[in-house]
Amino acid sequence: MELAEPAPQSILDQDLYKFCMQQTVLEHYPDVIVEYGFINRDPSMRFNQAAFTQLQKDIAHMEHTTATNKDIEYLKHTCPYLSAEYLQFLASYRFNPTVDITCSLDEMGALELKIMGKWTQVILYEIPLLSMISSAYFSHVDTDWNYTGQLEKITAKGSQLVDASCEFAEFGTRRRRDFKTQNMVVCALSQLHCGPGQCIGTSNVYLARKYNMKPVGTVGHEWTMAIAALEGTYENGNSLALRKWHATFKGSLGIALTDTFGTTAFFANFDRQLASLYAGVRHDSGDPFQFIERVHAHYTKIGISPATKTIVFSDGLDPEKAIR
Repeated sequence: MELAEPAPQSILDQDLYKFCMQQTVLEHYPDVIVEYGFINRDPSMRFNQAAFTQLQKDIAHMEHTTATNKDIEYLKHTCPYLSAEYLQFLASYRFNPTVDITCSLDEMGALELKIMGKWTQVILYEIPLLSMISSAYFSHVDTDWNYTGQLEKITAKGSQLVDASCEFAEFGTRRRRDFKTQNMVVCALSQLHCGPGQCIGTSNVYLARKYNMKPVGTVGHEWTMAIAALEGTYENGNSLALRKWHATFKGSLGIALTDTFGTTAFFANFDRQLASLYAGVRHDSGDPFQFIERVHAHYTKIGISPATKTIVFSDGLDPEKAIR
């Protein structure tokens, strides 16, 4: 395995939707205290002490990561939906991992990680921490890999999508093997040949700026989950979350996430008024082909032409399924 390129010490090495959600939290819930916890979806993937030590060092170094004047100016001109008030807040934002994060490793190699604090303060931890965990694991536990052939693979897959008239974006920050891998991927996608399709951007704001691409993203499950809990209504959680989001962004970032509490609950809340406010919906779990039929039927039922709306697929489609 080659030595991984270190992640940049930039606050923009982050998925766009976290900045967007931080703005809505600042507006609607500035003083709410929340707690996040890391859940390993595959308990067989254990840490060793070397990986844990690297993770601890990476976490500690977060206190030095801040927004520069260049960062704020970039967001101001590239993301006009981010308000002046929010950008002023971000300019003075500081990670405080010593206070906000507790992290331990048990004798079996199980990692426990919790984050607690004001929602406005701790919301930006998730993506960097997940990428750090992955990087530490692949640097010290699963080391039987290298970069050979990765550039050729992503170029081939990207070209396949472009030639099939697909519009797609890169969303790999939280799951990247390391920064170097994601950097290679985004660089390759930024240089794809012109065709009927295109790569429209990346969720990683730092890499979007580096390669002159569009930073893309809207909202995560976190927003709807928290609104439902804070307002005490899971039945109407989707509706409340969508209305508060629209109140902040006034139609920008208008793709609604459908599967936080299941699509049945979502469509029960997604009436004609709400559907008219949003440009489309996002599919993030389940059968994509059945989802298309369900969305078509729902828009038709509430008197909106499905042809005027968009579906974004973000459930890890491979090129073959995306083309279908």
